Amino acid sequence: MSLGDIVLGTIKPVVVRYCRARIGRRDDSFAVADLVAAETVHAVLRSLTGTDEPLLAITYRIAVENVTKELNGDPGCAGSAIDVSVLPSDEREILILRAMCGLTAEQTAEATGSTPAVVRITQHRALEKLRKSAQLDGPVTRLGHGAAMETHSEHCRVI
Repeated sequence: MSLGDIVLGTIKPVVVRYCRARIGRRDDSFAVADLVAAETVHAVLRSLTGTDEPLLAITYRIAVENVTKELNGDPGCAGSAIDVSVLPSDEREILILRAMCGLTAEQTAEATGSTPAVVRITQHRALEKLRKSAQLDGPVTRLGHGAAMETHSEHCRVI
């Protein structure tokens, strides 16, 4: 197995998840996101010579540039069940990297040039803002529904 295969196997899944999370579906497919991901992976492989920058940092920087160019400044994440566009860009990016791309706090810190502690704090703040923006009325049941929604036992009786 070559070094290129190892690098490709390491970054490709993360890049694809990131591009799909930010760009979303267009015409019921991820074709545009996957094309941006492929361009990103190729750009990362071309840029590896003569740099001391960590691989995740290079990958993230190039992915952000390509996705931002594709979205023309739009925050992205269209079609997401949660409206992350209400978040500042740094919080949105950390939430995407942690929750949608599956990176650890350490990996996210390496990619963004931060520290794991800052990543965790920023993620916490972002989640708090999303919780507040959801504005649930009344008590929340085990299923996460508001008071007007059915409980688990009521839901099971309907089915």
